[in-house]
Amino acid sequence: MLTAARADGPGPLLAPALIPVDRAAHFLNGPGLQGLRTPGLLDVQSAVKDCFARRAMLCLTGASGVGKTFATHAVLAGHPAHRACVLSLPSRPTPADLRTALHHALDLLGSPPDDSGVCDAAILDALAARPRIVTLDEAHQLSPAAFEYLRYLYDSLPGGLCTVLIAGEDGDHVLREVPMLDSRAAVWREIRPLDTDLVPLAVRRLHPLWQQATCAQLYCLDGRFAHGRLRRWALLTHQARRIRSTAPAASYGWVEHLAARVDEGSIR
Repeated sequence: MLTAARADGPGPLLAPALIPVDRAAHFLNGPGLQGLRTPGLLDVQSAVKDCFARRAMLCLTGASGVGKTFATHAVLAGHPAHRACVLSLPSRPTPADLRTALHHALDLLGSPPDDSGVCDAAILDALAARPRIVTLDEAHQLSPAAFEYLRYLYDSLPGGLCTVLIAGEDGDHVLREVPMLDSRAAVWREIRPLDTDLVPLAVRRLHPLWQQATCAQLYCLDGRFAHGRLRRWALLTHQARRIRSTAPAASYGWVEHLAARVDEGSIR
């Protein structure tokens, strides 16, 4: 999937991503989807590099479907494997959930100790052994106690801890009201939908089937459904492939068939 924000990174815009992108990271894991060097991906790459060097916190926000998580995972794929520490958390995680997730993400032996002090000591030893990039999605769901636990980890490590907090558009105000982030978040980035004028180029490079669509058709689908959100373009790609495979007779008018389904509300 793609992202878009500011175009202040190196390299040609919307060229194939040079950093490795696991195909499974794409929404719906559709075959043929191409990761691109979008403005948003370049922005995240620059921000992660900055915060990793400073061992600071990075807050990434943006509307659903613009590619915040995909961009972050794509950038982490370009780092040595031992640096990425992506936490798998339940909804509304507690400090205990954070401890468990860190224990597993850091590949610590055995099950997390029942004693929180012993568990924290092992986590801090692992984090101090080498620089890490700890990443949490849906960070706006963290409780005050969970944010306090992140503060405890950050302050317990010499120089801090690079932590990437990803939150939805509605979660931006939540993060900005967390007192501990005022002094520890070095960078805030908002990932925005793709600019309309970039849609035809981006979508045609997203998947080869869109080479057959005209600019007018792509602008129409974007205006009616995708609105520059590349997760929705991945969904449209999936639906277009289904139309072409299940209705061969529609192979010459599949864009119109897809647009009709959008108008009917059968694609959500």
